[in-house]
Amino acid sequence: MHLKFHKNGLTREVKIGFSWTIFFFGSIPLAFRGMWGWFFAVSLANCVTFGLFGLIFAFMANKKYAHWLAEKGWTVSPDDGQSALQAWGIRTVWET
Repeated sequence: MHLKFHKNGLTREVKIGFSWTIFFFGSIPLAFRGMWGWFFAVSLANCVTFGLFGLIFAFMANKKYAHWLAEKGWTVSPDDGQSALQAWGIRTVWET
């Protein structure tokens, strides 16, 4: 299942659940997403915990990305994953 975030005619998809890209590639996908603060924090935590934090963070990464997009003004239509947004505690301005 995916959530589709919209802003200025652009669309970003966020998968719901475990982040396999974070699991296999560590913090590198965070840099490609533009989440520089999280990139440096996860990189440091991975160095300190010898990569164990990356395994734990893979369970939270997609939720953090969805929160980050919502904070940056990206919106989701009400019919596209409203229950997932409520479960994750994300509030966005709904498009009409």
